[in-house]
Order: sequence, then structure tokens, then C-alpha cells
Amino acid sequence: MGPHQPPDVRPRFVSELGVYYALVGVYFFAFGMQFVLFPSLVAFFLDATPQGVGLAQSALSAPMFCLLIFGGLLAERARAGPTLAVLHLVFAFASISLCLAVLNNALTYSFLIGYATLVGACAAFMMPVRDAALNGVIEREAARGRTTSIATAAAVTTAVQIGAQIAGILAARMAGPSPAAFIALQALTLAVGAAIALGLRAPKPTGHERSISGAVRDIREGVAYCFKNPVMGPMLISAAYVGVFVIGSFQVLFPLIIRDAYGGDDETQQDRLGALFAFFWGASFLSAVALSRLKPLQQPGRALIASHLIAAVVLFTFAIPKPFLLFAGLVALWGLAAGVAISQSRTITQAAAEPRYLGRVLAVYSMGFMGGAPIGSTIVGFAASELGPRLAAIIPAVGLAVASLALALLTPLWRLKLEQTTLLNRGDDDAR
Repeated sequence: MGPHQPPDVRPRFVSELGVYYALVGVYFFAFGMQFVLFPSLVAFFLDATPQGVGLAQSALSAPMFCLLIFGGLLAERARAGPTLAVLHLVFAFASISLCLAVLNNALTYSFLIGYATLVGACAAFMMPVRDAALNGVIEREAARGRTTSIATAAAVTTAVQIGAQIAGILAARMAGPSPAAFIALQALTLAVGAAIALGLRAPKPTGHERSISGAVRDIREGVAYCFKNPVMGPMLISAAYVGVFVIGSFQVLFPLIIRDAYGGDDETQQDRLGALFAFFWGASFLSAVALSRLKPLQQPGRALIASHLIAAVVLFTFAIPKPFLLFAGLVALWGLAAGVAISQSRTITQAAAEPRYLGRVLAVYSMGFMGGAPIGSTIVGFAASELGPRLAAIIPAVGLAVASLALALLTPLWRLKLEQTTLLNRGDDDAR
């Protein structure tokens, strides 16, 4: 929303925040399906090597790293509703193409890489536009007398996101050896998301120069702001190491450990992969719901770092042979910590960023995840080919533990209090 444009206060039968939550839920239902379907197609249907699995997962995240900053610029220049509608339709088109390839027995590794690249590029624009829209939705709802704190909205958004992912994961688990119908369901869900996106009422943002030189200047200023801000600087560091040590491990180790350590036919392996994701996101959902029902945590940075240390301990246990149910239980413990981490990172970044930089801040923050993820996926994939997937887990476990402790000791994030992020958002020099 532009700095001189009043919020839209026309009465509405459905709250715009409810529309926003529905949009998040629909997208992440489709995203949850992809969590199971894509690695299953790579690892089980095409029987790719560990390096191949790692590189395929990198193809999803690498385009996001390259294009996210442009997504941040788009978030500050375009109306959220129509923009998100178009992006959902592009994603749906990619899913339809994948469905046709599977139906016609034309699925190849190269085709999947092309699909992943297109989807990753689409998500690079979608993520910052959707995330940046939340602050405007809260502002317009407050003008209608429906006040919701950013911490509560962030926690509810996290719970909706995770709950929808769980539903998508559980749906994709039923795909078995015939995933085409479920890929078609993913496309249909995304088309519904396009319709819901049109319910967002944000006006077209103003105040940004619409030229190449203006865009370059905005990128430079946004990146400089992120690294100079006393809160966002450490948050960028945390995003980067989570991308390398957590997302890379999450994407690669699960399918490889299931295939190499527990065996079974394709359907059994796919079912176990879906079960792991369900345990992880189910536990994340519980912790996110709990946070949405409680008063906002007053030291969100401390909760964030503690959750990362718990994840490091769980990764260490991957190196030890164990029954599948115990493995799933440890993954659920990791999920409980992840729900806290996701919610608190969203709270900190959206509360600490100045409104005029919000789109770029969210984009640069997400770039930390996306830039680290292909690095982590590649490292873990090659380590798994040399050491086996179990022992390969030690590498990200050590990296995550060391990085988390360094963040706690060397930055103010461990001591950060919630009201300080709000003061920073308002430009309060005393908070700096």
C-alpha cells in the first residue's frame, strides 16, 4: 500500500484476513502434495542416484535464490491479488504439463528438472508478494475494527500453512504407483487459489520509481538496509545456515534414508516418505497452533535459536540405526521445534522491517533459505554417496549446532525482546 493511500474500509461479509488465510492454505496444500510427489518421482520412479536427488531438489530452490529479490520489487509495485492469481495459474499449468508427462510415460529426469526450474521461478515471485500482503491486510482489518497483532497473525498463518501442508502430504501418500491423478488435483487446487487471490483488496502500491535504474537503486538500498538493521542482519545469517543445514538435509536425507536403510518396493517407500513428512508437519502444526493461542513470546529470538539447536540434536541421531517408528518419532520432535522456528522467524522479520522496505526484506530473507538450500542439498547428496545417508547427517548436524551457538553468542538475537522489533519498525532510534 502506498504511504498516502488510506486503507479500504468498505464493509465486507468475509474478513480479508480470512481470505488471506484461505489463500495460504490452498497454496500450501498443493505445496504439501509436491513435498511427496516430486522426490518420489525422482528417487523412486526414476531411481536417481543420491547426487541426482540432490541436484533435482536444488533445481527447485536455485531459481528462487536468483529471482527472489525481483519478487520483492514486484511486491512493492504490483497489486497483490491479481499478481498472485496469475502466478497460481502459471504453477497450475506446470502441474498439468507434469501430469500429462506421467500419463504418457514420457517422464524423464530432464523433464523434472525443467518442471522444478519453472516452479521455483514462479515461487520466487509468489512468496514475497504473498508474505508482504499480510501487513496491509492487518492494517485494513484494523481500520474496520478487527484488530489482530502481527505476532498472532504470523502464528495463525504458520498454523494454516503447516496444517495445509499436512493435508497435502496425506493426500499425496495415496498416490501409490499412479500419481497422475494427484498431480492433476494439485493443478486444480492452484487454480482455486488463483480465484481466492482476487479477494485481496490491496490498492496498487505507490512511491517506487518504475524504471530499471529505480529498480537497481531499490535493490541496492534494500540489501544495504537488511544487513545494517540490527535485527535483520542476524536473521539473514540464520536464514542462510538453515537453508544449508536444515532444508538441504530435509530434502535429501529423508528419501535416501528410507530407500537405503529401510527398503521396500516403490509404494512402501513412498508411503514411508509421506509418513515422515506427516509426522514432521503434524508436530509443527501443533506447536504453531499452541503459539497462536498463547500470548506472543517476549523473546522470539531465543525461541528461534533454541529450536535450531533441537534440530541439530535430532540430525545427530540420524547416524544411529533405529526402527522406523523411532526414526519417525525423532522427526516429530524436530517438527515441534520447526513450528516454533517458522512462527518466530515470521514474527521477527515482519515486525522489524520498515514498511517501505518490507517486500525487499522478505525477499532477501527468503534468499537466505533458497541460496543455502541448493548448497546444502548438493553437499548432503554427495556426502551420502560417499558415507551413506546416515553418516552424512552428521555434517549438517555439526554445522547447524555451531552456527546456532555463534548466532546466540555474537549477535543481539538471543537478547531480543518483542517490543524492540516493533520499535525498530517505527524507526525508533533508541531501539537501535
